[in-house]
Amino acid sequence: MNAEPAEPFREEVRAFIAARAPRLRHQEGVRVPQSPDEQREIRRWLRELYEAGYLGAGWPAEWGGTPDHHPLHDLVLMEELFRARAYRPLDQVMLASHAILAFGTDRQKADLLHHIRRGEHIWCQLFSEPDAGSDLASLRTRAEPKGTDFVVTGQKAWSTDAQWADMGMLLARTDPSVDRHAGLTAFAVPMHLPGIEIRPIREMTGSSEFCEVFLDEVRLGPEHVLGDLGGGWAVVTSGLASERAFVGANAVQLEMMFGDLVSLCRAARIPDGTIAIAHEDIQAQLAAALSKVEGVKLIVRDTVERILQNEEHPSDGPLAKLAYTELNVELCELALEIIASSISVDAAEAEVVTRWYENFLWSRALTISGGASEILRGLVGRQLLGLPRDS
Repeated sequence: MNAEPAEPFREEVRAFIAARAPRLRHQEGVRVPQSPDEQREIRRWLRELYEAGYLGAGWPAEWGGTPDHHPLHDLVLMEELFRARAYRPLDQVMLASHAILAFGTDRQKADLLHHIRRGEHIWCQLFSEPDAGSDLASLRTRAEPKGTDFVVTGQKAWSTDAQWADMGMLLARTDPSVDRHAGLTAFAVPMHLPGIEIRPIREMTGSSEFCEVFLDEVRLGPEHVLGDLGGGWAVVTSGLASERAFVGANAVQLEMMFGDLVSLCRAARIPDGTIAIAHEDIQAQLAAALSKVEGVKLIVRDTVERILQNEEHPSDGPLAKLAYTELNVELCELALEIIASSISVDAAEAEVVTRWYENFLWSRALTISGGASEILRGLVGRQLLGLPRDS
């Protein structure tokens, strides 16, 4: 990976984050603002990232992009946001931006992209359903034609940030006579429309990142259709693929988690009164964890290099995501074992202990969101190993 165009940009981004990022405590997995003041700060931060040319730089110039944008800069930005533990842009907004640029009409681009760049539109995804999680093609939400409009009825589940989203990207069935993917259409939905009810789901993290969304005869006009009628599957899958450029930032998070693991072992005292890291078995566990972190970093680096060279294999994203999320769970479980076997932890590292509890509660969700591990293993088996679908 060519580091030359990245390092001056990295220093610039670090300085910008240090000067402008909201002073919010970031709990891993929690992106919903906890107060109106926090929401205003987050929207201000997103707007300034766009205005500074750090977000949306890869867009076409006529819609606010930077002509000399280097794709490596997207990775650098996300890495530095991770390192600073700063509020990161929502995946749902980046997905929506990509879908609008790729499939939107000029009118939709003019109307919608401007609001994203100003932090005025937070987006959510209205994809998954109670009986159609990873298998989106089996969804039941209907968008029935009524003259030139559509009337939408159905239920969506696990819609992240829906309770404060201004817009939603909806996938609904417009033609029940054709098979699965062919009859789906994507819509850009204002979340304030009559007939939309949002119910946050309280999670074991204590927060409510996910929501149920009920659509009761919600009326949408032709201006809300994103892409071709019946072409929703192409819109959604193209948008999901746009998130792949940020997969490399996950390696930075694993590095930071390993650093927290070492800090924990230096601060935790076991029943004999000594610190955990003084014991050979703990040292061996740390060494094994570090070797796995370095292994995943190699997988991620290889994936990022192919992405930047436009040589990506279909299995690269699923493999990198699978490796990262499964190791994330393993590191969290090791940390909690150390905490549970300790009689005390140095008070100076109380924040590290808190982060481990929070990371543990969120770690399982990461193995589901963006593609469940079971689904990803199947994709890797078929796309990389050539295994038959029914094996």
